[in-house]
Amino acid sequence: MAQNNILFMSATEIADKIRNKEVTSYEVVSAYLQQIDAQNGIFNAIVLVDKENALHQAILADKAIKSGTNWGKLHGVPITIKDNYLTKGLTTTSGYEPLRNHMPTKDAELVKLLKSEGAIIIGKTNLSVLAMDMQTDNAIFGKTNNAWDSNRTSGGSSGGCAVALATGMTSLSFGNDLAGSIRLPSAYCGVYGFKPTFGVVSINGIQTDPKEPVNGLKSLAVAGPLARTIEDLQLAMDIIANTTNTDKKLIPINRCTYTIDIKHMKIAWTDEFGGVPVDNEIKKAIQDYVAKLEKSGATVVKITPPIDFHLAWKTWGSFVGMQGGYNTSNFVKWMGLPFTKGVLKDVPMHQNIVKPTSVEKYMEALNTQDSLITQMENFLDSFDAFICPVSSVKAFPHHEPTKKLGNFSIYNNPIAINKEFMHYYMSTQAYTTPFTLTENPILSMPISLSKDSLPIGVQVIGKRYSDFRLLKIGMVLDDYSEKFKYPLE
Repeated sequence: MAQNNILFMSATEIADKIRNKEVTSYEVVSAYLQQIDAQNGIFNAIVLVDKENALHQAILADKAIKSGTNWGKLHGVPITIKDNYLTKGLTTTSGYEPLRNHMPTKDAELVKLLKSEGAIIIGKTNLSVLAMDMQTDNAIFGKTNNAWDSNRTSGGSSGGCAVALATGMTSLSFGNDLAGSIRLPSAYCGVYGFKPTFGVVSINGIQTDPKEPVNGLKSLAVAGPLARTIEDLQLAMDIIANTTNTDKKLIPINRCTYTIDIKHMKIAWTDEFGGVPVDNEIKKAIQDYVAKLEKSGATVVKITPPIDFHLAWKTWGSFVGMQGGYNTSNFVKWMGLPFTKGVLKDVPMHQNIVKPTSVEKYMEALNTQDSLITQMENFLDSFDAFICPVSSVKAFPHHEPTKKLGNFSIYNNPIAINKEFMHYYMSTQAYTTPFTLTENPILSMPISLSKDSLPIGVQVIGKRYSDFRLLKIGMVLDDYSEKFKYPLE
């Protein structure tokens, strides 16, 4: 089989072909390793390659198939993992200098589940420092370049995952999402990404700052897959949406086995909300896409969920500040306020991250979240899904921070949107963070290419715990998106 056919084949198809002895795991793993050797120097998507072990595992996988043994759904299939998932025997840095040589002695829960189904981890993918930026860059490994234009960002923080897929260096990849870290890179790189409902996939084993005794992110953050097809997202979710012997607290969700007809679908959509401008070409692409859905028999309604987006942004920041910064004293936060107040005046989602906190404020944030979840769920009672932008902008040229505040990048130079300028974090996070707060499952999917051959994507948002139904809906909706080949395909 020609190497290029393997590289851009779906993980589902690769698994079938290995199982049916049409191709060997060794051939597939070798093809991806060769592609990494040839392309990673340009794109810098993969920061660690486990070549020797991957080839050894491939040989064992092929022997198992010959003997009639099937390891599972991803038997012998090569995949990549974001470099903030603990992987036994492989360095896990989170792009953070103090973790440069960190060698875990155990696997994250997600990694355990993937290995239990026969997946072969061929490498770790690049990310921003501690997954805290919407671009992928760090002092250890440098920046990851977009597959469509190496002068542009891949998005973050799971940018390495998205670029590895778009350049044929992996069949399937796994990231995590708090502010859009799966959704944004997927949109910027033209791949598919899935943010599950909070609490249905384990986040145990995501490496945070070692100065924090425990991972403080006990809400909002999720683990999820990126792929080149929705079918692969479904396969991945079928594996990772399960408990292990060391994490039984997850919420079980039903698999969706029935078919969905476009003519029976009712879709809510918007091309802008919260007063945050969106690139005109993105808006036009969404309008054209929704028109196709309507022409094909779907009922489409242009409407915005009746939630207070400014409140949602600020409440999202409250959780991040209280949980992600739980070991930073209120005194230190209070001392830093004069330095951040002016910088963050136009970024409501970050204002509460840096403020002193209290138990009372945490209770207020929980109550606000409960209310916003209820409002969003009531809204979705009337629709099969809600479609909206992923970001105000397409992939933009690499954007350098003005300065660093600890591990956090400060950006004083805005991003151009049409003829306006908007703060970097508003242009990248405004459309993702509200639905992190409301815990909804979200499919990030490409719908077209821009005039300058950059991917344009949308978020498809479903009711909480309807993850597999949303993926089925996405498969139907995907039939009406513009199909394209990746630059190296």
